[in-house]
Amino acid sequence: MAADEPLPDDDGPIPMTAQERTVWATLVTVIVSSGAYFALVVPRLLTRPVPEISWVAPMLWTIGLSVAAALVLTIACEVIAAAGRRGSCVPAGRGEVTSDVRDREIGRIGWGASMTVISVGFGAALVLAMLDADTFWIGNLLFLFGAVSAVVETVTRIRLYRRGF
Repeated sequence: MAADEPLPDDDGPIPMTAQERTVWATLVTVIVSSGAYFALVVPRLLTRPVPEISWVAPMLWTIGLSVAAALVLTIACEVIAAAGRRGSCVPAGRGEVTSDVRDREIGRIGWGASMTVISVGFGAALVLAMLDADTFWIGNLLFLFGAVSAVVETVTRIRLYRRGF
């Protein structure tokens, strides 16, 4: 390297990888779908007795639609990235690596944060089961902690992608 050549810019923005775009898609769909589920169930809880509340089918639909929406959103982000357009999904550029060491380490740390939350939720559900609580409360508690766990994991991962370790 010649003395007059500038050093590479290590402080520049790091392009978004396919893994990071998937994390963003997951975060959006979990928040929207969980919010929609609770917006449907909580008003029923306030006006009806628990045994009269239909919650199993709405929960299953919410989970299924959330997975499908995350896939569609991820594919849309990949198409946008491949086309090289700028939008809500910032393209990673040419020669993008779909997964690297940084992605794996970020995934490991995010998973650890998620497991902490989900463990607390499972413990609480176990206590409800021991107290012979209605399955409505156990199922919804597990759903809530699953959603919170997914948000904690994705926010942790996004923070690590954007701010580093």
